[in-house]
Amino acid sequence: MGSLRGGLVFPALFLGAAAGVLLAPLPGLGLAAGMAAATAAALRLPVSSVVLVVLLLGGTAMIPVVILAAVISLVTTGLLPKAKAARPA
Repeated sequence: MGSLRGGLVFPALFLGAAAGVLLAPLPGLGLAAGMAAATAAALRLPVSSVVLVVLLLGGTAMIPVVILAAVISLVTTGLLPKAKAARPA
């Protein structure tokens, strides 16, 4: 994902926005929560992802949901097992 244009930030925002649109019928989930969750999981920077999403979308009513989504995604990625690197043959 890092070789795409925009580094890690913009592909994570795009994938999070796509997931947020898919999950929008569920209560409390939407575009902003998906963007914050994907960016926090990819970058491991929850405060920066919350600030970036709030500044990009320009709304203050969504801040609690965005913070909650970023923290949950950061905790979830921290609990996942680390992938083992493959040894060269």
